Amino acid sequence: MRIYLNGKELQVERGTTVAALLQKEGFQNPAATVAVNDRVLPRREWHYRLGEGDRVEIIILMDGG
Repeated sequence: MRIYLNGKELQVERGTTVAALLQKEGFQNPAATVAVNDRVLPRREWHYRLGEGDRVEIIILMDGG
């Protein structure tokens, strides 16, 4: 199935969760913020199963100046 991750089209298996997508793509940062279809998804909802055409945005917060 086709989804978009940070604007890039990806093919993932049907039933893929947000948590599984993050792991597969190497996003293990605890300070990550995830939005699916413009809705911020709290960490407790990362079991959400992605659907065809979903748009996922991952934002990694960093310290610095």
